[in-house]
Amino acid sequence: MKKQKLMMVIIYTALCTLSTNIFAQSPNEIMFKAMRDELKRNINNLTLEDLKRPFYISYTISDARALEIKSSLGAIVSSKEGPVRGQKVRVLVGDYQLDNENYFELNSSFESNFGSESIPLDNDYYGIRRALWLETDDKYKSAAEGYQAKISAMKQQNLPEELANLPDFSKAPQIKKYIEPQKIKFEKEKWEKLANQISAIFKSYPKIFASYVTIGIFEAQAYFVNSEGTETKCPITFAAIQVNAFTQADDGEPLLDHVLFYGLTPDDFPSFETIAKEIKTMADNLTALREAPIFDESYSGPVLFEGQAVAEMFAQRYFTGSAGLNATRKPIYSDTRLAMLSGKTMDSEIDKRVISKDISVKAVPYKKVFDGVTLIGNFEIDAEGVEPPKELILIENGILKTLLNGRVPNPKVKESNGHNRYALSNGELSSAIAPGVIEIKSNEGLSEKEIKDKLIQKAKEEGLEYAIIVKKIQSPTSGLEQQIDVSSIMNLATGGSKEGTIPKPIYVYKIYVKDGREELVRTVELGSISNATLKKIIGASEKQFPYNTILNTSKSGISGIIFFISSFIDDTWTINGVPASFIVPNSILVEELEVSKEKRPITIKLPIVENPITK
Repeated sequence: MKKQKLMMVIIYTALCTLSTNIFAQSPNEIMFKAMRDELKRNINNLTLEDLKRPFYISYTISDARALEIKSSLGAIVSSKEGPVRGQKVRVLVGDYQLDNENYFELNSSFESNFGSESIPLDNDYYGIRRALWLETDDKYKSAAEGYQAKISAMKQQNLPEELANLPDFSKAPQIKKYIEPQKIKFEKEKWEKLANQISAIFKSYPKIFASYVTIGIFEAQAYFVNSEGTETKCPITFAAIQVNAFTQADDGEPLLDHVLFYGLTPDDFPSFETIAKEIKTMADNLTALREAPIFDESYSGPVLFEGQAVAEMFAQRYFTGSAGLNATRKPIYSDTRLAMLSGKTMDSEIDKRVISKDISVKAVPYKKVFDGVTLIGNFEIDAEGVEPPKELILIENGILKTLLNGRVPNPKVKESNGHNRYALSNGELSSAIAPGVIEIKSNEGLSEKEIKDKLIQKAKEEGLEYAIIVKKIQSPTSGLEQQIDVSSIMNLATGGSKEGTIPKPIYVYKIYVKDGREELVRTVELGSISNATLKKIIGASEKQFPYNTILNTSKSGISGIIFFISSFIDDTWTINGVPASFIVPNSILVEELEVSKEKRPITIKLPIVENPITK
């Protein structure tokens, strides 16, 4: 009896000591200890009869705080602030050569996009472990079953040798890296006041039917551990002011524009005077666009992209969708008929010329500032715990050298170059293959005057009355109100409608050869910007400018459709995507591009009664 009592006292004392040690630790220590302990337990004990054991497990916990304010015409529409904590559990069954990923089965794809075990907002060691345990158990069961289904599917298909022998997961060096956070003050009342000040500017523009300002501030600590021994802590901060406006021309054509200010913290925001000046310019331009003549012609000839249009053209052409510089992996399909969902990729173009021989593109992820502007895409570690190289040449003198990639091998890029980026996703963190900081440069840069003269001269040589200048293109992640339409869903299902398709341009001008006069036109649609088009860049400015943006990380295929529809169901947070920065020439001249009248199957009717702010 005495021995039993003594044993109980010893056990009780040990538990109390353990509990005291845990709760005396800092939040960081508690988080990492819970993740390490649960990972070790699961990697050693997870097993099901006749099914493969996991060979790799990773945990990511995002400990975030988010603020988002929306205002219209000087009044708050919505305002929310609070902690947001999420987790991502990755379980790989099999081995590095063949695992459960890179396999597409319709039912499992639907299931994997919805639902996750909630993780406590408090730094509760046992609560965190419990959430990781349940999520790991669920992921392992799905992974083990998926692995068996994948093997069965592979036995029934004649896979190309290149794909059949390609490893499913690449190895990466073990690292331990802890980056200290930069604290942000969440001054809700201050930003509500600013949002109201900005949105009130539109009271002077009755011809603009709808306008709204969104201010978003995001701060997170991303904790990552994996079974290979890698452990990282990475701060993610982001601040945005998105200003959107909508109107209609007299014939009912919807017209919209945006002004975007992005930074790592609110300290990167410009002054109110600078913001107000840009918004008034935008509002004036949008009002003028209502009266602009319709582009009712078919044009094929030189096109000059200027300013924002240059950056958005390259961002959308090369870094969204599957036909760009982000590596993709065609999966094994449970049903071979689903293979039609795979879009065209650029890996087959490696070592070939894909753009003008004067153009080079490189990733410089550690670059923090350019021309006095903070580059929001800079990063030191990716979402898989891999450090990117200081410089990665993607295109050299027009020749494609490599693609951005994570740890899932591509037929031509078989190892990670550290570009599985953290992405904002409804207040939490997800990840996607995406750029950080990209520099695009011409080896034979021209002055702005030389490029404009070359545009007019080229139009003259082709016997054209005018040439085309594109000055602004819609940014897909600007926060513009969206509508579900069949064409958008089908574009996602096929990985993009066709190679090189980019969103509608906002401001397009005719520049007349005779006198250099510029005329604003509307109802314009740009042709496909394919590799063949980009090989015919005949001029780029020597001067460069920085451009910060948010890249859409939704995938193609059925999973893209799920993401697209769910974004309308759960629109908790407006600002989603990967923060990225581009350093691009001020202008780019393309020798030949088709420009035509936009085809609009449906036109919204004009409002019957005037805008109530009309004086």
